Amino acid sequence: MKNKMNKTWLQNTLLCTSVLASTFLASPNIVRGQDFSIPDNVANTANCRFNVTGSYLTTIFNPDGSTGSRGVITLDSDGNFFVIDSNQGGVTNVFNPFSNGQGSWKCNSKTRVIARSITFAFPGSAGANGSIGRADYQASFNPQTQTVQGTITLRFFNLNANPLLNNVSPVGTFNFSGQRITAN
Repeated sequence: MKNKMNKTWLQNTLLCTSVLASTFLASPNIVRGQDFSIPDNVANTANCRFNVTGSYLTTIFNPDGSTGSRGVITLDSDGNFFVIDSNQGGVTNVFNPFSNGQGSWKCNSKTRVIARSITFAFPGSAGANGSIGRADYQASFNPQTQTVQGTITLRFFNLNANPLLNNVSPVGTFNFSGQRITAN
């Protein structure tokens, strides 16, 4: 009895497999593995995310080329962007303390991204009552050396403004470079 059930099961399995195979082979509208290709923009985004996500120790340069500050930027795989800076404590009578920056980033090629972060400047000796800072980043990553370089364009807005919709003249544009932080 058992052998007869096994034989029937085997015959039914072969029949189903044969019907499915002939259906797939005869139908020109079925997508097969070798026919499927990923569009360039999707492939670039996937490659970019693989190439750039992580945290980077950065050096931000003054316009004269000297070191202005050090920082860490983090790009996570969900598109979130985080920034900390060694000058967050402010410089007396020059600029007030400010918060960490948070925002988002996206790829615009296999190794290039744009990012935007928002910070809050606190009242202090530099005279302002507080403001919102927006930093717009353009960065290029080298996956072989695990480095980044780019520019940061900084703008300040009053607390009642919407820095995501409004635009004001930049306070400055700064070059930066960095190295990926690894666990080893």
